[in-house]
Amino acid sequence: MRLAERMSRLGTERAFDVLVRARGLEARGKNVIHLQIGEPDFP
Repeated sequence: MRLAERMSRLGTERAFDVLVRARGLEARGKNVIHLQIGEPDFP
């Protein structure tokens, strides 16, 4: 998979900030596919 260059600037701590934001979007009813930390939750 080819990732955007800006992903190389994403440090570990910042990745957790992204996770928090993604969970906030989910809480508002948005569909989010988690690829930033751990295993994805879809088959």
